[in-house]
Amino acid sequence: MARHYMQDITPPEDEPVQPDIDSEPHMAPERSIRNIKPTAARVRMTRAAPERIQREAYPRPARRGGRWGVWAAAIVSVIVLGGAGALVMFPSTSVTVTPHVQVVPFDASTSFTAVPEATAAPGMIAYTVITQVFEDSAVVAASGVEHVDEKATGQVTVYNSFSDKPVRLIKNTRFQAPNGLIFRIPASVDVPGKKGTTPGTIQVTVFADQTGETYNLAATDRFTLPGLKSTPDMYAGVYAKSITAFTGGFSGDRPAVSAGTLDSSRSEVRGRLNEKAQQLASTAPEGSLAFPGLISTSFETLPPTNEPGGGVRIHERATVVMPVFPAGPFSQAIAQAVSANAEGQTISIKFSDTFSASASSTLAQGEMGQKPFTFKLSGSGQLIWNVDPKALAQALAGRDESAFQTLIQGFPAVEEARARITPFWKHSFPSDPSKISISVEQPEQPF
Repeated sequence: MARHYMQDITPPEDEPVQPDIDSEPHMAPERSIRNIKPTAARVRMTRAAPERIQREAYPRPARRGGRWGVWAAAIVSVIVLGGAGALVMFPSTSVTVTPHVQVVPFDASTSFTAVPEATAAPGMIAYTVITQVFEDSAVVAASGVEHVDEKATGQVTVYNSFSDKPVRLIKNTRFQAPNGLIFRIPASVDVPGKKGTTPGTIQVTVFADQTGETYNLAATDRFTLPGLKSTPDMYAGVYAKSITAFTGGFSGDRPAVSAGTLDSSRSEVRGRLNEKAQQLASTAPEGSLAFPGLISTSFETLPPTNEPGGGVRIHERATVVMPVFPAGPFSQAIAQAVSANAEGQTISIKFSDTFSASASSTLAQGEMGQKPFTFKLSGSGQLIWNVDPKALAQALAGRDESAFQTLIQGFPAVEEARARITPFWKHSFPSDPSKISISVEQPEQPF
């Protein structure tokens, strides 16, 4: 009987074939506009048209046997598809611009005129003033005794709520305290006119009408001006206040100080006060410019006081008046004076460490803020044209990338611009300006 045998036949195992992997798309390179011929009013413009760069293909992974090759291929495919999807779902457009700059050397041959802000027309250099009072003292050795009669002195703020025009107060105008004591001003002053409902103000020094300690008053809420009684409205609207005490009133014997010792000590005290005055420029309000060379400082010797042990304390007061310029209009006016490409532009200015300003004409402290004055600049400055990112994004929105060069030429404030659009197959800017990111690079300081 024949035997039948069954044999297992195992066919050869097919090796899985690794699927082809398409190359992964890449982010588009930066596109820039360069090599534009500069206009006559501009120093240089370098913008180049954006270039298309061939995609760099990922190397095809080597074929590997087994299930791990399948998994690797699947993972790579997911990454590729995810990257492509991200480009489609989250496109981005960015523009980087460098503003136009111009270095300006200043010398003493050029003068500028500053005009009180209340009367300045557009394009003029407007200014206001900040007034600050500093006091300092020193103790000096006495030699003997002397009889003296001193008048008290103090600072008052005069208010003009009567008129929108300045009110002139002549020398020796009387200021009467509530207790009837009289003080006078040593020189004529003009009290600025009111602005709307805000009174015009000015600070002045007043002296007691008589000697003695009786006039050493505490801060006083209101001084009237008896000379204005014949005009009731002016009498009610022009008045003064003091926020510090009156000092120095004295009549009697006190320790004496030699002239040489007094002069030397007074010079030291005034030197310290002058340093404080010069430092005031660094405290100008934000958005304003002030220069130490334009500060006006006047010194006043206050009556000395006795010290325990027989010494004498001398007192000095410095009244500092500092012109302050709004930074924007100041920069604009300077730029229009030295550059033909500044009209209609907003410009800021930076100065070198050696920059300085000096007054060409002299005004009395009481006239500062009321009259124009001339000044000169020396050193170097850098004018920086301000780029408006919103206006640039609005101009680019929805436009083809080929128009980039032409559009940028319409912005004189832009020295150089570079654009980047993703995904790489897009050739136009988003129609929504908010989708265009504008970045303004700050130029390097040339000094």
